[in-house]
Amino acid sequence: MILTRHSSVTITYLMNPIITDPTSLFRPGSRLGQVLPTYEYRPQQEEMASHVWHALTTGSNLAIEAGTGIGKSLAYLVPAVTWVIKTRKRVAVSTYTRLLQSQLINQDIPLVRKLIPDLPKVAVAYGQENYLCRFRLRSRLARGLFDTRQEAATASRLLDWAETTTQGILLNYPHPLPAKLWHRICRDPTTCRRNDCPYFSDCFYYRARRNWEKSAMLIVNHSLFFAGLAAETELLPKMDAVIFDEANRLEDACVRHFGIRVSQRRLSQILDYICPVAGRGLIHALAHQAGIVENIEKEVGFCRNELLNFFQETESLLGPDAIRLRLKQPLQAVPVSALNRLSASLNKTARDADDEHLASELKGTARKLEDTANSLTEFMDLDTENAVQWVERTGANNINLISAPLDIAHKLKELVYPGFTSTIMTSATLTVADEFGFISSRLGLDQFKTLQLDSPFDHGHNSLLFVANKIPPPNHPDFNQAGAKLIQRILKASHGRALVLFTSYDMMNRVRNLIPQHSYTHLYQGELPVAQLLQQFRNDTHSVLFATQSFWQGIDVPGESLTCLIICRLPFEVPDDPRLTAIAEQLRKQRIDPFNTYQVPTAVLRFRQGFGRLIRTKKDRGVVCVLDRRILDRGYGNSFLKSLPKELPLTTSFNQVVRFLRKVDNPDI
Repeated sequence: MILTRHSSVTITYLMNPIITDPTSLFRPGSRLGQVLPTYEYRPQQEEMASHVWHALTTGSNLAIEAGTGIGKSLAYLVPAVTWVIKTRKRVAVSTYTRLLQSQLINQDIPLVRKLIPDLPKVAVAYGQENYLCRFRLRSRLARGLFDTRQEAATASRLLDWAETTTQGILLNYPHPLPAKLWHRICRDPTTCRRNDCPYFSDCFYYRARRNWEKSAMLIVNHSLFFAGLAAETELLPKMDAVIFDEANRLEDACVRHFGIRVSQRRLSQILDYICPVAGRGLIHALAHQAGIVENIEKEVGFCRNELLNFFQETESLLGPDAIRLRLKQPLQAVPVSALNRLSASLNKTARDADDEHLASELKGTARKLEDTANSLTEFMDLDTENAVQWVERTGANNINLISAPLDIAHKLKELVYPGFTSTIMTSATLTVADEFGFISSRLGLDQFKTLQLDSPFDHGHNSLLFVANKIPPPNHPDFNQAGAKLIQRILKASHGRALVLFTSYDMMNRVRNLIPQHSYTHLYQGELPVAQLLQQFRNDTHSVLFATQSFWQGIDVPGESLTCLIICRLPFEVPDDPRLTAIAEQLRKQRIDPFNTYQVPTAVLRFRQGFGRLIRTKKDRGVVCVLDRRILDRGYGNSFLKSLPKELPLTTSFNQVVRFLRKVDNPDI
């Protein structure tokens, strides 16, 4: 046993006889075959493990595309754990989704522990807003600060749950939890009293932090990873190496973190929290100090009017139909002073308050208003070369102000890569037409070795690509009608069992209304929570799921339930997307064609993610139907086709689709 000190915390590493050659665990006859009943030797998995091991032990950087079915999680976890044991260092694994975080800690790590019994401590870390705050919950219950009786009843049940849960992660709460209540009882750094809190010793968040500090491997998500980089205090413990899984989403996470978003709805919620138009707000705990309550009510009313006028003026720039508008000129009458004035009043009231809960909540709310004022000031700086600003309407009475960086490669090269002895990127989709050039330019991978490993699945036998070349192109007015008719024919041949992917909610809703329900169930994204929707889709093997956006990637439905994947349109970004147009302008200034160097590669990567939803295991069989004829008619379509498995058969004959699906159901014919 070896003890080592890291970040003032002692971590225990137990000596293990397997640490000399982690790749041997993936070979035929190895220990992996003994502990995993479904084990099948995959040479790509062994090769990936070998390259990950080499990158870690030599302190080099690696970007590796691991096709679906390779088993990439084990291929990086086993060498990473072995490296941790051998060097007594620490490694972070960062994912884009909480779903993959959960899979790693609940499925993959227990398997690794069977392979390497003396595995050092591994912990999963979520953002602080995911942890229940006992102090905030109990204080709200004691003061009756709830909008409805139902909200109060939910809070009471949460108090009971807090006595039985060991982690206090709100994601694990077994009942529906309204977003507004979540925000009011989760851990909030602006209101946290830290050592002065009466529940500090039992705090779920700080208990988790102590657990992270003692861990040799920490499983985080991209959002938390970047938050940890920017935190004024150490949010995450120091790690020596980092592995980014779902690396194809790293730019998205980075853009969100380093960008700005000011939401009208969120600001309204903050003001309602202080002093709602109806119901009990924060300041009603000061009912015995009528003068202070009256003063804050006036300040809130003034701020609410200023914000209402500002957002109405901003919305008028959009007009009645537009969803978003890129800004070229500064907005007028930005309510920065009103927000700062209300913030100052809340801070003064907090200093004079006897109630510790009220004081911390007032200070925290004041900090949120001050941060928003600072964000608005930064947002108005339209001279920033590496950012674009726009306004966006997302529903009634909700205007968002958004600023996004255009190029994040330099931030990754300055803030991330130098901080680790080794950085490893992996995903099932990192290449376009077998080249890493696009992702390398977006993520700054010029100092990375690259490796592409094909999927071990037999796409030549188990799958078929059908392209509908006899219906109008997507920009034709008859496309939706023709597409809906073809989808009906496909669903009849597949007996449901289909995922239908759209590029927008508008298109999904237009097409779904043209398709009558038959003997199979229709499921629609947005009508149920994602997890519940997927569970129904898996359980009902003849259902059809109509979906968009997030369902293009990250979902796993092996087996018969997903036998047919229908891609209605090539997933190009909408032409008026402000970030897209700004990047295009930047590229044109460099005399680079933005369509072929940015828009096509971006769409190809998303298309590959969608394609990857179909075949998830060696036994899966199915057909991918593309209703967008441009994949054959346009020159850029070759980039999409070249990015699919080379042995994948392609047809434009619907009869061949019918024959293929019959053979899926009757393999002996």
